[in-house]
Amino acid sequence: MEILFVCTGNVCRSVMAEAFLREVLDSGPAAAEVKVGSAGLDAREGQPPPREVLEVMSEWGLDVSAHRSRSLGEEDVERADLILTMAMHNSQRLLTRHQETVGKVFTLKEFVIQGREKGHRLRSRSPEERLQELKAWIRHIEGLESGPGEGGLNEKLRLFFLHYFHLYDHRFTIDDPLGQSMDFMRRTAEEIRGCVRELAGPDLLRLSTV
Repeated sequence: MEILFVCTGNVCRSVMAEAFLREVLDSGPAAAEVKVGSAGLDAREGQPPPREVLEVMSEWGLDVSAHRSRSLGEEDVERADLILTMAMHNSQRLLTRHQETVGKVFTLKEFVIQGREKGHRLRSRSPEERLQELKAWIRHIEGLESGPGEGGLNEKLRLFFLHYFHLYDHRFTIDDPLGQSMDFMRRTAEEIRGCVRELAGPDLLRLSTV
């Protein structure tokens, strides 16, 4: 299973998310089963995280100084089983470029919040099967004619844009802290850490062996 975090420049939010998830996975049995990466939609290749990010992450005991930004590539999109963006506009842009990924692109907060509500419906099966079922349920909109696994690409895209631009609100986005205060940066890191720890929790994805 491969999880990819995506933001704009791949020097801040997606870096934090990748580091926090690696920390969780390294301490559990799922480390060998889950691959984690990050990329940016507008990343300048080879850029290090800014000083503020290094400082805040060091406060959590994590060293991300070796990270270098990289731009999201076609192979990254094809290979990932789950693509978690930091903001709704990231998802919108990614879907515009890669329409076929509509079933695996979510914001991090969307996946955690919606997964919290939908996860109890899932049957206890393999992690891969649970992930596929959870993605389908999260993308489903009650009352519309297409449910999980139904409809073609155009219908799925229609549901996606309806989902994001009519039914969703700001609570599914993690704002970019670059250029903001250190307190804002710390709050962002804490928010991402909370989402990631819930993402890796046994009641949501069951990343470890079921």
